[in-house]
Amino acid sequence: MTLPETPRVPPAEPDPEIRRLRELLAAAGRLAEFGRFAAQQIHELRQPLFAIKGLGQLLLEKEQVELDEVLDFARHIVEQSERLTTLVSNLRQLSVPAPTSTKARTEAGTLLLRVTALLDLRLRKSGVTLRTQVAPDLPPLAAPPHAVEQILINLLGNALDAVAANGQPVVQVRARVMAENPRFASIEVADNGSGIAKAVRHRLFESFFTTKGDEQGTGLGLAVSREIARGAGGDVVLLDEPGTWNEPASTVFRLTLPVSQEL
Repeated sequence: MTLPETPRVPPAEPDPEIRRLRELLAAAGRLAEFGRFAAQQIHELRQPLFAIKGLGQLLLEKEQVELDEVLDFARHIVEQSERLTTLVSNLRQLSVPAPTSTKARTEAGTLLLRVTALLDLRLRKSGVTLRTQVAPDLPPLAAPPHAVEQILINLLGNALDAVAANGQPVVQVRARVMAENPRFASIEVADNGSGIAKAVRHRLFESFFTTKGDEQGTGLGLAVSREIARGAGGDVVLLDEPGTWNEPASTVFRLTLPVSQEL
């Protein structure tokens, strides 16, 4: 016995007004994503500009300079200029930057010295004591120098802002292989500022969220830093507890990155 076929009812046409609202929502989503990307790219443009300006200021302040030092500064200025070119190209193409290549290598100790030099003028003006500790057995990091530099400048800049009201401001940095996972290294930035309220900790890595006020912060530094670190296979987190340091610390951010496996 053959059962009669159930007649197929054609799907109802969506209401034109509902379809229009969906299209508007989709367009708004694309526009918001583009705005977020553009804002992040503009924020990233500031770091190489800051580096170029800082290196120029260091050269102008020195009474005497050695040729090797000038050449090193010139090489770094060229690197930062190439970084600017890449960022501008990304803006022109309206494309999200590709994930960071893990074939690049960064010597953390050398990079920390360079970042410290870039921040030297601000450190001297603010009277902040900066202490750095790099483990002697720390292998190169599997990330490009400009990416690690940008993250560290963001983290150190936040730390300097945090200790501005402290009578004895201290910022500490230590880099070492992670004992629980030797394939990764950590660079921790600690400050003895007033700390971060628990009520806002969960929002710190949101784009455009800032505790500094609209005039002092864009709310993109931590969001961009985490995105860069994750693109390289690492992360940036705020530690729940500062842990043990040579000087008292209230806030600690930890950057983790894979170490290079190349000999």
